[in-house]
Amino acid sequence: MSAVLLAPLGLAALAALALPLAIHLVRRLELSRTEFPALRWIAERARPRRRLRFERPWLLALRLALLALLALLLARPVLVEAPQAGGPWLFVVPGVDRAAARAAVPDLEAHARWLAPGFAPLDVPPAQPAPLASLLRELDATLPPDATLTVVVPAELAGLDGERPRLAHAVAWRVVPGRMPEAAPAPAEPVRIAVRYAPEAAASLAYLQAAVAAWNVREPGRYRLDAQPLGAPLPEDARWLAWLAPPAPEAQAWIERGGTALAIHQAGTDGEPLWRDAAGRVLARTQPVGRGRVLALPGALAPADLPLLLDADFPERLLAAFAPAAPPTHAPAESMAPRRAERAAAPASSAPASGRPLDGWLALLAALLFLAERILATRRPMEPAA
Repeated sequence: MSAVLLAPLGLAALAALALPLAIHLVRRLELSRTEFPALRWIAERARPRRRLRFERPWLLALRLALLALLALLLARPVLVEAPQAGGPWLFVVPGVDRAAARAAVPDLEAHARWLAPGFAPLDVPPAQPAPLASLLRELDATLPPDATLTVVVPAELAGLDGERPRLAHAVAWRVVPGRMPEAAPAPAEPVRIAVRYAPEAAASLAYLQAAVAAWNVREPGRYRLDAQPLGAPLPEDARWLAWLAPPAPEAQAWIERGGTALAIHQAGTDGEPLWRDAAGRVLARTQPVGRGRVLALPGALAPADLPLLLDADFPERLLAAFAPAAPPTHAPAESMAPRRAERAAAPASSAPASGRPLDGWLALLAALLFLAERILATRRPMEPAA
């Protein structure tokens, strides 16, 4: 076993060791001094030499040890078990019963681990769910080239990224009944849509208000419309923008910082077609601008220039344009068996090692040191004998 630091920058806190040293030196300098007249007649070269001494050295040692321990705790040490190179490896995706995994590969003598963060052994509960595709790629990069890999997966997979994994190792993909556990979804954050319009575009507000009302039917109260005339500042928490006016520097800067905006009277053929009419004529385009993008309409937000405004599915189209659908994260396991990829020429890396954090033991030791320091600090120092 060996110890590694997950956050080595935490050792920078060792600089705090200078503080108790300075305090004890200052306290020593504050002690009263007694002059002996007889020392005046001693030659300069024969005067007693001064030595650097610290006040209450045992208390100082405890304080230094406590600070050093806290710095080590910030660096997050982990005890890593030395892995075994090569040979067969069995990885089980959380959601599969351990007995079912062993039954699926009864003739395999393998190093069995969970396919979860840390790659813990099967006799240890797996860590919280993590993206399966990322774990497979991490595993493929850390296993030695001569390792053989068997992965037991439940019938329903989650944590995918829309692409079938390509791994350098050949994988025996065993599917058993089950379903991957998933982390609880985060609550949907409210979305604020800022609308800034010129007087001649005020009639277009009704279409945006109707679209937002349709979105809130499915997710009540999530979408909030902030519609104001030109000149009103753009709110800091606005997620999307509808700019119903000629181009302006403030809108351009907002988009370049990473915003998504719907803009009218954007003539030109740059960008990917977003919407088309029945005849194939482009009604809107998506254009990248800095770190953001623009949903560019060549005309106004009005039925004469955008006939699909009157379609029943226009709210869904507009929502999909503002927030494109993410790639699917769920799929049947049978369809996601990894494909073989060419192995890049690289030095063999070690097999994944399981780590045991030492935070709990270090925190307990720090508490004991703190208790000892308090006891020693509150005791009155013994007076020297007369």
